[in-house]
Amino acid sequence: MLHFNVILFGSAIFTLCESAAIFEKVNKKCSIRDDECMQGIYRIMLQDIALNGVPELNLPRIDPLSLKNREFVALGMVKVTMKEGEAKGFKDCYATSYKSDFDNHRIAIDFVCDRFEIEGDYKIESTPALLALSGGIDIHGEGKGGVVVENVHLSFNFATEFKKLDDGEIHVLMKPEDSSYDFEVKGKVTVHADNVLVGKQEISSVVVNIFNENWKFLTNTFGKSVVDQAMELFFKESQVFFEKYPAKHWVTDDLSSYVS
Repeated sequence: MLHFNVILFGSAIFTLCESAAIFEKVNKKCSIRDDECMQGIYRIMLQDIALNGVPELNLPRIDPLSLKNREFVALGMVKVTMKEGEAKGFKDCYATSYKSDFDNHRIAIDFVCDRFEIEGDYKIESTPALLALSGGIDIHGEGKGGVVVENVHLSFNFATEFKKLDDGEIHVLMKPEDSSYDFEVKGKVTVHADNVLVGKQEISSVVVNIFNENWKFLTNTFGKSVVDQAMELFFKESQVFFEKYPAKHWVTDDLSSYVS
């Protein structure tokens, strides 16, 4: 479920930055070399989208965020679907650091999210890979479940390029292939769920206890592979927003010398 949080949070960052209405609301521009100014803009914008959304882009508020039929595959073995639920905590995310090096085409942004909560009706199913490995033992179930993730630190290191597009304006574009990210849960992860079955045997308490007692190992071992899926889609979707609005909406500098 950290997959849900990262992809939604990442999409929010760039939807905000490329929304004309947000630029008007913030009513502020920065030099690309003024890191403190840019960090302030990100802080204002993230708060705004969490509470108000971006109507012009049909993006609803994201705190709380309604979840319906969101799914991911955990460890390549189990498919988890949040049939209907709610996520909270995006309004408590904030930029703690913004560092730009446009001579080398890099932007580094650090965020902290105090607490994410997801709660709702879930469905869990074994994948064919798990069934093959387990000799047909089927893990499944439908019920109520949730997760709390405390004190998440996200670090993005974006590779950028400046290009003049067909609109005649200079845009700051992202190069996903040269960008990177890291994350760390500095608090803890706690899950709860009912009605998890192996065959007909109820094993909810066993599964929940194993995860809650070993969440750090499981997150460190398998978390990145899950978040990688989110980041791949995040980079792809965010580029659409970068291409929509030119840099002049938020940058005071003449960027002509940076155009490749």
